[in-house]
Amino acid sequence: MVRMAWRNLWRHKARTGLMMGIVFFGSLIVLLMWGFTAGVFDSLIRTHVELDYGAVKIYRAGYRLDPVPTGGFTAQQLERVLAAAGGVPGATSAPRLVAYGLLRSAYGATGVEIRGVDPQREPAVTRVAEVLVEGRFLQEPAEALLGARAARALDVRVGERIVLLSQGPAGTASRGFRVVGLLATGLASLDERTVLVSLSDAQAMLGVDGATEVALALPRGVRHDPAAATLGAELGPGYEVLTFARGNPLVTGFIQGNTGEMVLTMLLLAFLAGFGVANTVLFSVIERTREFGVMASLGMGARRLAVLVITESVIVSALGFAAAALGGYFLVGYFAHAGIPLGPLATMMAEVGIPARIYAAVEGWHWGASLVVVLATGAVAAWYPARRATKLDPVEAIREI
Repeated sequence: MVRMAWRNLWRHKARTGLMMGIVFFGSLIVLLMWGFTAGVFDSLIRTHVELDYGAVKIYRAGYRLDPVPTGGFTAQQLERVLAAAGGVPGATSAPRLVAYGLLRSAYGATGVEIRGVDPQREPAVTRVAEVLVEGRFLQEPAEALLGARAARALDVRVGERIVLLSQGPAGTASRGFRVVGLLATGLASLDERTVLVSLSDAQAMLGVDGATEVALALPRGVRHDPAAATLGAELGPGYEVLTFARGNPLVTGFIQGNTGEMVLTMLLLAFLAGFGVANTVLFSVIERTREFGVMASLGMGARRLAVLVITESVIVSALGFAAAALGGYFLVGYFAHAGIPLGPLATMMAEVGIPARIYAAVEGWHWGASLVVVLATGAVAAWYPARRATKLDPVEAIREI
């Protein structure tokens, strides 16, 4: 049946080429859209994970409901958490002490997140030390890193002094720092509203000896959920272990919502392509009425005749998709290396953590799902023409001119 369908297709090259063209353009658009959408999602997640959150975070149970420095880990609890994190194969960890307060410069003031980090351990978890546009990373006491956008807003330059104020256990606490570097991460939360200081400085300023969170980085390809589950089981109920996906429901919801829209778009394009294929297959059945009558008179049953028409449609759909996959592979591969600059949209996209240049990405399940949809659409599109072919009367069909 397949060999017969193949021969029939190439007896009518123009019609076969038309059907292949319809499937090709529809499939190519779907594959490119998947590639660019996956690239946006991948860029969004990697930016947050590699520059801010980490792959997994560990909190003391109840801290997120009342995020004050005294609700974090004590020194003994912090030591236990770091030891547990060290047992995860390939993982690196870094403690942080987070508080909210006020940044004052000679030219203004603004509310900020004060983040105390370990200058030795933090660069092993995030790439924050690699995105300095000026100055250097933290080394000495009383040094601070500031987002470049916040620095411009407050007219602060590298080498100038700032004052941080926050609420500690003993009341309002303040401390002076010298700005030694400016960050440009592409994340508005870091570039506009966060000041990085050393963990020891934050502890001295706030009057605590522990940390509020521990961030973990995992090797590429290692799934976050199993690592988080292992840590949660080891640490017990007094601790909360969250992956990036669980700890950031807004980002996760954004990705899930847009994935749903992409699926609907793919189905719509498949429907439109299927409509074109159905019309062409129907025209083919009408044009080949006499041919089908001869086949029926020679003993080909109605069921086999229907299978022949559907097989031809599926083969054409597969060929069209294969051509689209080949073209899509090279195009997506090119944009995966060259990227696409967002231009004027970059500032707006930075609010949700999408960098100024996005790169396409290839995910196998997107291509597999697209192939299944295309082949299914080809089969469904041929159903009515095939049904029409089975209802032909052999004698009347042979008389057709």
